[in-house]
Order: sequence, then structure tokens, then C-alpha cells
Amino acid sequence: MDILHTPTIMLSSFVTLVIFAAFFGFAWRQERKSLELLLWSLAFAIGAVGFVLLTLRGDGYNFITISLGNALAVLGLAMIWLGLRAFDNQPLKIASALVGPLLWIVVTYSSDYVRESVTSRIVLYSILIFAYSALIAHEIFRSENFRKLPSSYIVAFVFATHGLLYLARIPLILIWPLAGNTAAGTSQPLWYQLLTFELFFHSLAGGFAFFAMVKERTQQRYKLASETDALTGVPNRRSFLAQLETHLATQPAKGALLYLDIDHFKVINDRYGHAVGDQVLVEFAGILSKAVPRDALIARMGGEEFAACLPQADRADAIAIADSIRTALEARRLSTTKGVLSATVSIGIAFADRHKDVHAIISAADAALYAAKAAGRNSVWSDDPSGVPQFAAGSIAPAGTAATLLSLSPARSSAATRRPTGS
Repeated sequence: MDILHTPTIMLSSFVTLVIFAAFFGFAWRQERKSLELLLWSLAFAIGAVGFVLLTLRGDGYNFITISLGNALAVLGLAMIWLGLRAFDNQPLKIASALVGPLLWIVVTYSSDYVRESVTSRIVLYSILIFAYSALIAHEIFRSENFRKLPSSYIVAFVFATHGLLYLARIPLILIWPLAGNTAAGTSQPLWYQLLTFELFFHSLAGGFAFFAMVKERTQQRYKLASETDALTGVPNRRSFLAQLETHLATQPAKGALLYLDIDHFKVINDRYGHAVGDQVLVEFAGILSKAVPRDALIARMGGEEFAACLPQADRADAIAIADSIRTALEARRLSTTKGVLSATVSIGIAFADRHKDVHAIISAADAALYAAKAAGRNSVWSDDPSGVPQFAAGSIAPAGTAATLLSLSPARSSAATRRPTGS
């Protein structure tokens, strides 16, 4: 006696596949650039057609119901894998997706033994389902992009479990063979009933997990857009200040802050045009990104101003990194319609061991930056325990540093906002 009614479960699975095919299809119509939505819609639709053909099979072999029906079911799973690769912006492996379905058709059509043996067909089909389920789970664990999405682990679990359960069908079919036509309601072993129910659960859980994954990615994109400077692609001021505050709260005595300002940027805009000015900003953002350590925090603070937090840098390291940024920009040449353009940058440095909050360390770095501007630009100046910014690196060290810049102490760091004309 059956505990579960297999035809009813298969009908429920069919309805589930049709609903998800429609949902993903409508989602793709709203977002045509998301190829994965189209692939998943086709995957569920193809799986649904395969289910219909499988329910029509009789007691003997029939090409349409056995060879084609099961091939479509395998193809649906393969297209889910392709959808995951599209979701992760990876090249689609069409040939690999077609190997399984074509292998099934060739073997079941050409081999008399496989055509007449239900057991051999279940063994081959189980191996193919396991292979594509393993590819899906591997795709999740392989990619760092998926690891950022909590629901991706549900997808990996659902398909890994599905593949393992289908692999378990191989010894089970040898120990407890099936009784007649499974689609006709003939009483079947308990293991077959339970695995048929798992198929329904797998379709339902997999579909919802994909929707959750798409939603999480959309939320991440909105969050990233709100925290990223649209022109340069680096974090914006709001994002940077939040991360800087977290760093100072957790490691208050470590690291350095670089405040960077491209020299004579207004002149660049006026002489070469704003499009060239934008290109300079993008070039500099690239230089900054490559020059700092991997654990550094960088941002465009606004206009031509940038900042970088170096969490583990001491004084010598911070000055060396700052000067490498300065020299890299100085050496860069940018071809324009009005000639070759070169630019320089002034940099101020402050250290976390002397400033316990965001406002204090930014004010100190800004004061050091103002000193670099006042002293001729294209140089690195650093916050000093004496309270007076000091020359650290650059083309020429100005004479009489301390005497000239006594008015630039942090006590009057508000003057940092009044930079020399044409900064």
C-alpha cells in the first residue's frame, strides 16, 4: 500500500514548475538584461514539459515519453546551472549543459538493453541528475559573489541534497526494484515514494531560493550604489566615514589617515574641460586603489578630494604609501585634444594614535593637507606630535618649515577649509 500517492505528487511538482516558469518569465520581461531570469524560466518550463511526457509513459519503451521526457528533465536542471553562471557573470558552457540530455537520448534509443531495463535507465538517469546537481552546488561554493548572498547556501543545500538522494537511488533500485509502470499508480517501494516527494520539495524550495537570491542581489546593488561614487567607482564620503568610525572604535591606536587633493583642479577643468577633469579623477582613483594595501579604506570625499585609511600602517609606511601615490600621479600623462596633461596631488597625513574620533583625525589630516598646499603643493605633509604639520616627502623640502607654519596647528584646523586659491 502506498503511503504517498505518486501521481498526485508528480502533478504537484508539475504545477510548481509551471508557476515558477511564469514568475521568472515575468521577472525577465521587467529586467531584460538579466539573462539568468530567462534561463531559469526556460529551465522550469522545460522541466514541466518533461514531467508531462513522463506521466504519459506506458509499460514499455517509448521514445517520446522515455528518451525525450527524461532528457528534458535533465536539460531543465542543466539550464538552472547555466542560469547560475549567468547570475555570476561567468561564460555559459552550453556544450556541457547539452552533454547529459544528449547522452541520455543516444543511450536509451540505441541500446536494446537500456530500453528494456528500467533499472539500468534509473541508474543512468540518477548519475546525470547527480552530476548536474553537483555542478550547481559547486558553482555556489566556488564563487565569492554567491558567498555574499545568504540564500545561495539554501540553493547549494537543496541541490546537493537532491543530487545525493538521486545517487542513493542506484543501490536502492538494485535492492528493492520497482513494480511496473510508476506513472500508472502502481504500488511502489517506500523509497521511491519518498524520493518522488523530495522532487516536489526540491522544485518548491529551489524556486523560492532563487527568488530570494535575486532579491538579495538587488538589495546589495542598491546598497552599493548608495555607498559608491558614480564617477570613479570608489566608496563615497558617507560610506568612508562610517567605516572609519568603525575602525577607530575597534582599533583606536592603529593606522593612519591620508587626505588627498589634486592640485590646480579648477584650472584643469577650465583649460581642458570637465570631461578631461572627470578623466583625471578616474585615473587618480585607479592610482589610489592600486597603491594602498588590500585592507585599506579609500573614498572620494567630494570634488577633487580623496581619503584613504590605512588600518595597519605606521608613520613610515603611511608616508611611503602617500609618496608612491604622489609620484605615480606626477608621472602619469593624459593625452587630450588640447595637448598632454599632467597633474599633481598634495597629501596630508594624520595618525590614529593621536586622534580618537573621526572629526579629530580628519581635521588633523586636513590641516596637514593645507600645509602642503600652502608650501607649494605636490608634496606630503604629516601630522606631528608637536602639533605643527611637518614636511614628509615631495619634490623640494621648503626651508624654515616650523617657523613658517606655526599658524597651522590643529588648534586652528578650521583654517584647513580655506585652501590657497586654485587648490
